Amino acid sequence: MSKTKVIARIVAKPGQEAELRELLRGMLAPTHAEDGCEFYELYESHEPGRFYFYELWTTKAHLNAHCETPHFKNLVAVGGPLFAEPPEINLVQEIVKS
Repeated sequence: MSKTKVIARIVAKPGQEAELRELLRGMLAPTHAEDGCEFYELYESHEPGRFYFYELWTTKAHLNAHCETPHFKNLVAVGGPLFAEPPEINLVQEIVKS
């Protein structure tokens, strides 16, 4: 079974960058403690207010369980008003050399 890789982009409304940054930073510790989380990294772009999560989950079921956690549900509820647009969530696969 292959691992599940995610790249997620979240864009803050102008003036909400610092508040969203702290909310997203609050996701790190509880997510790292989840079963099946192999890595969960948060990045901020050189473009103001653009944040990216890079994630690796042991299975898709682990990712699905993550989406049901209290901290994830809190992010959606509290973060929603801070988002300039809906989050972009991409499940990705590496392209290997042929």
